[in-house]
Amino acid sequence: MRKVRGTTTGIDHRLLGLLGRAVLLVPGLAMLMLLARPVQAAEEYALIAGTVFRASGHAFPGVEVTLQPEQGKVQKTRSSPRGEFTFRVPPKAGRYTVSVKAAGHRSESKPVEVQADERVDLSFLMESDK
Repeated sequence: MRKVRGTTTGIDHRLLGLLGRAVLLVPGLAMLMLLARPVQAAEEYALIAGTVFRASGHAFPGVEVTLQPEQGKVQKTRSSPRGEFTFRVPPKAGRYTVSVKAAGHRSESKPVEVQADERVDLSFLMESDK
């Protein structure tokens, strides 16, 4: 299928078609790469978590839980309906104090030491004031 005198062969037409598509595709891909945001790594942290129980052994919801770092900002939360709490802290060695407080019960505190990006679990048994 080769013609003579100034015309191209069938192979040349296919090459030109592919080349034309590539010329359109490359700028499109370049634009996508420019517009795409880099995926950020998941934030790293350590966890201090625990559960608060009543003297009866049942979960104690709504207890005020305070995390006091040796240095830094105090964090507060309340225990969940299952008596659970969680604090995120920087993934580095550090010392903290976790305190629990509820009306009609004795407050309790525990020291906690975090080594790195680990999870530290605590449990508290809240005794009645009476």
